[in-house]
Amino acid sequence: MSVLTLQETKEFLRVDGDDEDALISSLIVTAEVLTEEVLRRRLTDFQEVPEPVHQAALILTATLFEERQVSKDNKSGVSIQETLDLVRRMLFAYRKEAF
Repeated sequence: MSVLTLQETKEFLRVDGDDEDALISSLIVTAEVLTEEVLRRRLTDFQEVPEPVHQAALILTATLFEERQVSKDNKSGVSIQETLDLVRRMLFAYRKEAF
């Protein structure tokens, strides 16, 4: 079960064309895996995915998309570590003690 659709993610990223669909689809999968790791549970465990979980997956996808070509030395955006810290705080209420 995917929490994010390609279309809604493209709208969130403000991407109009189809040139980067494969990349975005791959980043959605990665973001959802990261979300599950933070939650220590599968997204399929939810009957209805809570909005903070949905937003966390979008934020992770956006960070992975936006920061994919920035070199570490010239970094001016948000790091994936900073994003993961934010996501952990967003998902804390839904997190299990162990996987």
